[in-house]
Amino acid sequence: MINSIKYLSVLALPVLLFGCSSGSHVVTGQQMPELEVEQVTIFEQAPAFDYKVIGTVSASSDNGFTEDSRKEKATQELKEQAAKIGANGVILDEVTQLSFRRLGTGVGVSAGSGGGIGTSIGSSFSFPTTEAKGTAIYYETELTK
Repeated sequence: MINSIKYLSVLALPVLLFGCSSGSHVVTGQQMPELEVEQVTIFEQAPAFDYKVIGTVSASSDNGFTEDSRKEKATQELKEQAAKIGANGVILDEVTQLSFRRLGTGVGVSAGSGGGIGTSIGSSFSFPTTEAKGTAIYYETELTK
């Protein structure tokens, strides 16, 4: 029974970790008050109107079975990071599809004082990952209408 629990926990950990999105931001300009994520627009290229650069944002996601779904999750994380620093736009600088992201492997052996020996084996799992980077900007919304 105990061995079954060990093996199940080794298999469950990657399942819990699968589907993660993470992101970060760096303020390089003047930070603005935090916004709602819905207020942030993604631009595939620099817009023609005036804007201020607030900072840079980056995100990664291994959540999804297709490149498009992972890109969508990473882009959503970019918007969340931009909203935190008051940017209402993100100019998409780079989107990279990474083939695999590895989670650990391992083998363990233990010996008890009563003469018992225990072993455990861990598995390695790999997931495709999408990384996205962008420039967080602020622009007057009245100018774009």
